[in-house]
Amino acid sequence: MSPLKSPTHITQTGLGYCLPACAQMALAQLGIDETQQALAETLGTRTGIGTPFSRIERLAAWSVEVRVTEWGGVDALETALAGEAAVIAAVVTSPKLPGWPNLRTQHTVLIVGIDAEQVTYHDPALTYGPVSTSRGEYLLAWSEMSELVAFLTRLQ
Repeated sequence: MSPLKSPTHITQTGLGYCLPACAQMALAQLGIDETQQALAETLGTRTGIGTPFSRIERLAAWSVEVRVTEWGGVDALETALAGEAAVIAAVVTSPKLPGWPNLRTQHTVLIVGIDAEQVTYHDPALTYGPVSTSRGEYLLAWSEMSELVAFLTRLQ
């Protein structure tokens, strides 16, 4: 589990707003309060469509370092969660993930914990959270997005 403050679960305000909602939760973990609408505007989110994951680098405007990687692996997640980083990951939804019985789509979640059996995360498409899924199911959903992940740390 992350030593950062556990975020309050935030639901995305509209279709395609998963990245701004995850950014809002991640920034809150780092002690930065911002509205989802302001984040959506900065990220260039399009209602009903979403936001390219690469635009997460625009969060640097909030005095955070944003490091985006592909194929970083589970070790990178575990290291980040043991440190002072908030972790936003891109996944492809599947029926095995909580809340996604019939839809496969690109999505983002805020990871808050990982162990040998499970991954715990906040899914902004759900009205509740955090949720957990098996490590194997999460890794499959994440690998479909090239293990794309962003690590956010607050600049001093």
